[in-house]
Amino acid sequence: MVLTGGAVEDPAHRAATSAKLTRLADAGTRVVLCGRPPLPDNEAVVATLAFDNRGGGRRLTEHLLALGHRRIGYVAGPSERTTTRHRLEGHLEAMRAAGLVGDGAGAGTYPPGGYAERLVVHGPYDRRSGYDATVELLRREPEVTAVVAANDTVALGASAAIRDRGLRIPEDVSVAGFDDLPFSVDAVPALTTVRLPLFEAGARAGRLAMGKEAPPPGGIATIPAELMVRGSTAPPRGR
Repeated sequence: MVLTGGAVEDPAHRAATSAKLTRLADAGTRVVLCGRPPLPDNEAVVATLAFDNRGGGRRLTEHLLALGHRRIGYVAGPSERTTTRHRLEGHLEAMRAAGLVGDGAGAGTYPPGGYAERLVVHGPYDRRSGYDATVELLRREPEVTAVVAANDTVALGASAAIRDRGLRIPEDVSVAGFDDLPFSVDAVPALTTVRLPLFEAGARAGRLAMGKEAPPPGGIATIPAELMVRGSTAPPRGR
């Protein structure tokens, strides 16, 4: 059995999931986690394939910083999801390294009042959330020059909100997503994003679950994320 998707960060949920997996393992099921964080001290899991969401989020923001962006808004996913937290942590690591966010996520040189409180908006992983959150970001900080979206679907909504304000992508505002879903390359302009090898990871998880591949050392393998630079990101105006 392969269990996929980000986990909910709730102790009761984790305990219930762990207990369920233990029952499955006791019944002879080989359990593999794919795209989820490891479950500590759970011997029921044969292997965990964890995506490098944190590293991907960091590299995406480093790309925008290298282009010259400093006013970067972030449309995050649901706050209770591990995927949301890891991607946002990577983004904040890059902002902190650039001196734009202080040691705590809420303190920094830009914007006044705390970066996380002003330029990070949470919502569901869907297009409508991307639209509404970007409208809110632009209301809070009209001088935003780039928006990082929690995933590619959210990025579509963000792009629509930017265009509805009469702004151009990427001339006025750059937009970036995450996941490299199939439509990303067909968006106009094509979407800069982070590619997660979903098909390859799923196939490997299947082989592990069927016993056709040996588990990785320690039972955990980190699947790297790849930055895909396309037309939706460019240096800010005047750069």
